[in-house]
Amino acid sequence: MTLYLDVIWFLNFCIDYVLISLTAYVLKRNASKTRILLASLLASCYVFLVIFPDLMLFSQPVSKFMFSIVIMLVAFGFNRIRFVVKNVAMFYFVSFVTGGGIFALHYFMQSDVAIMNGVISTKSSGMGDPVSWFFVVAGIPALWYFSKKRVDDITVEKMDSNSLVSVRISIGEIMIHANGLIDTGNKLSDPISKMPVMILDMNIHGAQFPEVIQSAARDVLTMGTDDQEDPLINRLRIVPYRSVGHQQFLACMKPDCIEIEKDGITTQAPKSLVGLSWTSLSSEGQFDAIVHPKMILQHVQAS
Repeated sequence: MTLYLDVIWFLNFCIDYVLISLTAYVLKRNASKTRILLASLLASCYVFLVIFPDLMLFSQPVSKFMFSIVIMLVAFGFNRIRFVVKNVAMFYFVSFVTGGGIFALHYFMQSDVAIMNGVISTKSSGMGDPVSWFFVVAGIPALWYFSKKRVDDITVEKMDSNSLVSVRISIGEIMIHANGLIDTGNKLSDPISKMPVMILDMNIHGAQFPEVIQSAARDVLTMGTDDQEDPLINRLRIVPYRSVGHQQFLACMKPDCIEIEKDGITTQAPKSLVGLSWTSLSSEGQFDAIVHPKMILQHVQAS
């Protein structure tokens, strides 16, 4: 088998750059491109272990771990021990996750890229066949994109799961059970009473309300006509809000009680309003209500 050191080094340099960049992205490290490049150059020097048997001592697990620490120090510097440990741990996690993508690309493309002693290598005649160079030119950016996308998905899913609560809303004889998402960006409140406003998806819960309330939720201008004698009308409030530079109005209900359950602890929310929205809140059906952050203050204090 013929080894071409330039191609081997370039492949590993690209992979190392992707891994270190992803580590910086996941941990939100403000590392300069220069430091990441230097760390990638240092990491890619590992390929020389393939052609210098005297250096095979550095292929031992302990030596590899120490080498990883040095790489992380070059990339992100030293703050404290915990900072370094966290960098190294995430570097290995990203490496393991991304390694699966490398093997998948290798077998999918059936290229002559192989793994030797933990080093990405290639074997062919001349400067490598087109498939090998396609792996370098197209495979590495694709690997970066899909790895970054998956990290974003994991982050969002974790954030969503940590922010989901069970909500029970009592409005007269109407009892609503909903899955709520705590949205820290939701600052909507009634300008008069200053009560926070949570949003309820009427596409899911609208059938529990009488037609007059459903109509008011679709168009607040229908409120106040003579044929609206339902007692729930007295609970309706109109709350103004701004959307894309335009002033709009949201029909809201004054509930008797709102209970929020999170982590097995149930607390009663402070006096709040329930906004009735016919706009779908979650395309994947993960939640059907948006909870105002002020509504969970008692829960935070209780926990």
